[in-house]
Amino acid sequence: MAKENKTVYVILGLLSHEELTGYEIKKRIDLSLSYFWGAGFGQIYPALKLMEERGLVRKKSDNMGQKLERIKYSITEEGKEKLKSWLSSPVNNEFIKYEILLKLFFGSNLSIKQNIDNISAFKQKHLEQIPILEGYEKELRKVTEESQDHLYYLLTVLFGEKIFKAYTEWADEAINLLKESTEE
Repeated sequence: MAKENKTVYVILGLLSHEELTGYEIKKRIDLSLSYFWGAGFGQIYPALKLMEERGLVRKKSDNMGQKLERIKYSITEEGKEKLKSWLSSPVNNEFIKYEILLKLFFGSNLSIKQNIDNISAFKQKHLEQIPILEGYEKELRKVTEESQDHLYYLLTVLFGEKIFKAYTEWADEAINLLKESTEE
């Protein structure tokens, strides 16, 4: 069975809120979803083309006196139905790739110090993101009653906070275990 392209659902979800250009879709992904989902232009534009061919989105030119043509996309009724169908289907197995774990799996090829440095960099990257997520949480808690969307955004932010905090706790434990192994 072919692997389903989830980028289609990301785009449909974003377009369910407003019309967007491909560039704006990329920016929304980078700003709002990048903590748990990513997509590049190389995925977005082919997906938009396919979605238009399948009648899930509609495109229109939005020049507004500009030299370059701006193409805005909107979701169709068929696209809304496809999105709702996917949202109500069971979640498939989650699979996340962790480069840090791949490197550690083969860590015996490096010194303990190099492995600790890799883990420390991993930890630092996530420590820097936690205050950002906490800021999002604080702002979203203020507006959850304004729109149900905000409640769901908050749920994803809380998940990110918990995961990133768990990453840093794991990093501390891993570093301690590696340090202890040199003492033996």
